[in-house]
Amino acid sequence: MKIKIYQTSLTGAEVLVAEKEVQIMVADFALTPEPTKDFHLDVWQQPSNLARTFHVPMWGDQHFAVIDEMAEKLAQIGQKTVTVIAGEIPWKGWFNYIVKDYSANLYEYSMVQVSKDSTGKLKCDFTILDRYLASFAKRGIDQEIEIFGLLGVWKPPFFPQVTIKDYPENLVVRYLNETTKTMQFIDNVADLTNYVKSLCDHLKDLQVWEKVRLIADEPKQAQLKEFKDALSALKQMVPDLKVKVAFDKEPILNELAPLVDTLATSFYCTSQFGSQLQASHPGEVQYYICNYPDHPNTFLHSPLLETRLQGTLTAFLPVNGLLRWAFNCWPSNAREDIRYNTSSLPIGDNCLVYPGENGHLLLSLRYK
Repeated sequence: MKIKIYQTSLTGAEVLVAEKEVQIMVADFALTPEPTKDFHLDVWQQPSNLARTFHVPMWGDQHFAVIDEMAEKLAQIGQKTVTVIAGEIPWKGWFNYIVKDYSANLYEYSMVQVSKDSTGKLKCDFTILDRYLASFAKRGIDQEIEIFGLLGVWKPPFFPQVTIKDYPENLVVRYLNETTKTMQFIDNVADLTNYVKSLCDHLKDLQVWEKVRLIADEPKQAQLKEFKDALSALKQMVPDLKVKVAFDKEPILNELAPLVDTLATSFYCTSQFGSQLQASHPGEVQYYICNYPDHPNTFLHSPLLETRLQGTLTAFLPVNGLLRWAFNCWPSNAREDIRYNTSSLPIGDNCLVYPGENGHLLLSLRYK
């Protein structure tokens, strides 16, 4: 192949400045036509944030139009997992109530509408949940369903907690009291048990139960007893319940791994214990990236090649997939400034796409 290089300035004529013959060798290798087929990608979705950002009614048709678009974008990069929020604000807004440097509203709300009638009977409406699952299934994303909000919910400082009498964890399940016409929160084990069983029975009726994992995000050392007690209580409600946990610390991993069905481990834990975990949990180990490590990651300052190599690295490690915590967890003024809580979350950590002025999602170079 002959390459010619020309130079010009403004309105000047082009001048040939270099010319060279180059030989190109093409490797005798063909990529699979479906490169994402066996790549288990799990990027958590933040659907409530879509409604807020685009100023559309939550869970309405306009909201689901953006959810459909999100599902489509995720499917194109190999997504296999659906994020289901079944308890209010499991991450407590990622501390947006005390982080004041950059305005953000990051509360994620339940997809299950709960009410209590005049007889005290709890009722669940799964219409929104079903529509969300169908949106992702239509695009081939139905291999795993993660349920957030019922185990290992965050307990940040200064945040009001909902107390459930004689239950180890402060879960937040909101319902409409049809008698008083007010919103209230489940505060007793009997109602919580009815809710959890109703949800699980519904997922069994949909014939997706084997794909369901109740998930907890980075349990803390100080809450290990609470976590174990809560997990035990949930297993009493639903004995065949399966659990997935994201682990960032070695001592917590060692303590809880025998109780967990699917493991998602930090890059450090994966590097140290990946083969051991794959032996104890065959086919149920993923590695994940979040606000650390500095390398490898998908921050705004990360070399784009480093982002591209995430899939290759996943194939190299003794794991079955890659988890990333945020697809669209952007702050209030994301079009002007994507930063949020930069002391903990490096720029770009909270999203792989951006909100467009036209009501659609804009792809980042890191996504591409």
